[in-house]
Amino acid sequence: MMTLLVLAAAAGSAGPPTTPPLCVPVASDNLRPTTSDIEEHKKLRQALNEPMPEERQMVMLHGKGGHLSTEEYSIIVARSPDGQWRGTAVGRRRIAVEGAPFTPVQRAEWVLDDASGKRLNDAISRTCPFDRAAGNDRMPEPPPRGYISEKMDVVSAGRQNYSFYVGEGGEAVAALIRPPR
Repeated sequence: MMTLLVLAAAAGSAGPPTTPPLCVPVASDNLRPTTSDIEEHKKLRQALNEPMPEERQMVMLHGKGGHLSTEEYSIIVARSPDGQWRGTAVGRRRIAVEGAPFTPVQRAEWVLDDASGKRLNDAISRTCPFDRAAGNDRMPEPPPRGYISEKMDVVSAGRQNYSFYVGEGGEAVAALIRPPR
């Protein structure tokens, strides 16, 4: 009985589990830096007659890939002068038939709620190391069918810009900027 009481007291004093703060993953290895996809955003948005935001601070996600169809999209949240993060998402897809035209996907526009905006501000205010070379000693596998490669760019005027793949630790930041369903 005394053992159960001690275990219960120890479990209660541990407190809630803590999660590490959100951050921008920055390569801590000596591999070539991840290239930006800003030009890909511009090309796609130009093809779809969607203007590129011009705000000084933006977080962008570009995705491209597929299997029996190709899908490409541009998601950008830009911080407006009033401090609100405003997002737009555009994209297109094409079936894997030679000469098939692209079909635009429905455009989305939204404003991040205050809590999500605060989390995004907090996330992009810090970096965390990410070693891209770690874990590469296993046999390489082809990507799963329908895989879409996603790359993020964090742009801040007057500060260093960062580019990284979502799979390099940017999943939580990517989730913050995706359009609501």
